[in-house]
Amino acid sequence: MPRIWFITGCSSGFGRQLAIAAAQYGDKVVATSRDPSKLDDLKELGVIPTKLEVHNETEIQTVIENVESTIGPIDILINNIGYILEGAIRVLRAVLPYMRARKSGVIANFGSIGGWNGTPAAGLYCASKAAVAIYTESLAAELAPFHIDVTCVEPGYFRTDFLTGGHKMVAKKRIPELDVSTQQTRDGLAAYSLRQPGDPVKGAQVLVEALTKTGRCEGRQLPLRLALGTDSLTAIGRSLKREQEMLDSWREIIASTDCDDVRG
Repeated sequence: MPRIWFITGCSSGFGRQLAIAAAQYGDKVVATSRDPSKLDDLKELGVIPTKLEVHNETEIQTVIENVESTIGPIDILINNIGYILEGAIRVLRAVLPYMRARKSGVIANFGSIGGWNGTPAAGLYCASKAAVAIYTESLAAELAPFHIDVTCVEPGYFRTDFLTGGHKMVAKKRIPELDVSTQQTRDGLAAYSLRQPGDPVKGAQVLVEALTKTGRCEGRQLPLRLALGTDSLTAIGRSLKREQEMLDSWREIIASTDCDDVRG
């Protein structure tokens, strides 16, 4: 029986590719955007374009209720606007009562490899992605008794328009003294734009298989954090190695802070 996907932020990038991949897989897809006309070309695949403003809690509730009552129960929720954590939580609050009642469902919040390491000039972005990952881990534990799978998708750099001018926000006020540490990041992102190593079509296909536990992911348990792309293996591996080296080199000092009745 076809599953029903509810995917936010589908006008471009990963959201759009995931909507296409899930529809081609044979599932029903409710694809949302602030401007659903941008999704009209996906109707031929059976995708249902839907207007959704994630800052409008009333609109979210109305849309979710309409989907549940007219299309069917939402099986897989994709918070592709995960960096707007507040908006993602609003969508979760609207969907979760239905999933808890059915004791089934899958939730994927989009994080990033940026959540593993702070980068000059991108501190707020990295911090928001780290918050999404930790929130997702907590949510997974909370929803485990209801048999709802939860994961944080952490892609590396995929070849979307994410780094182009219309999608990349730049601070209006800059501190010139910080250019020595931030300019390299800005130059690097500009050079990387539309040259990223990841293929979003292939990434979307992996996500469909992972979230439905089919194909290459059949028999696998959905991880709390799901990395995507060879650069994610490098970046996350580097962060893990750094933290392990810190624990090893500082072990005695770190452990020296226990109460006397605990030590030894």
